[in-house]
Amino acid sequence: MVPFENYLVYPAPRSNVGDFDHESLGAEEVWFNSADETKLHGWFFAQSGRQNHFVFFHGNGENVAMMGQEAKRLSNQLNSNILVFDYRGYGKSDGTPFEKGVVADGMAAVKWLCERANKSPEEITYLGRSLGGGVAVQVCCELPPMAMVLVSNFSSLVDVAAMAFPWLPVKWLMRNRFDSLSAVSRSQVPLLQIHGTEDNIVPLELGERLYAASPAGNKRFIHAEGLGHNDLPLEEFVDEINGFMQAVAMQP
Repeated sequence: MVPFENYLVYPAPRSNVGDFDHESLGAEEVWFNSADETKLHGWFFAQSGRQNHFVFFHGNGENVAMMGQEAKRLSNQLNSNILVFDYRGYGKSDGTPFEKGVVADGMAAVKWLCERANKSPEEITYLGRSLGGGVAVQVCCELPPMAMVLVSNFSSLVDVAAMAFPWLPVKWLMRNRFDSLSAVSRSQVPLLQIHGTEDNIVPLELGERLYAASPAGNKRFIHAEGLGHNDLPLEEFVDEINGFMQAVAMQP
């Protein structure tokens, strides 16, 4: 597993993949540093006068340019400000990805948005897809947000690998573990999970296992019927996300 683990976990599309014309999308190009001074790149989609702020932690096979159109639509449909950013080694961001570094990058993105919006993490929502959900849950342990929306997420990356490679002792070999189950079990942060019932990359049962471990008093699981891992359009769940955010805002 070890020789090709990083290739599988971090395909890391660089800046030659996707259209990096942020101006055509009305996004602001932003740069900030991770804790070890690795230079990171992102786009900020702003809605004037809005109080809702999201940090979007993308999946392992994406970069900001590949998800720019989606982020713009979500910003409009959620009527919220959204920061999308690339982990180290992705897009225009410097460095090479590894678990602790990528989590540090997530924390740097949250801190950038907090400074930019004059907000605390408790006033920001984390939106994480696939591996990005694993990053978001780890960041949540250090910087608890107002809420988390996790899409196609897993109990741990080791569990995903064990189901994909049942003949390999991945429990002992893997370096990138992303133990989301352990992290979420320590968090009371309101949680919305969306998972495709036909996901053959991160099987539904791993998402359900993660959800069951959350002690949050306000949590909801949405089964996206008939959808898989890479064909789950978030725009179709905007009403559910908005309803969840309204419920979070009303809780004492």
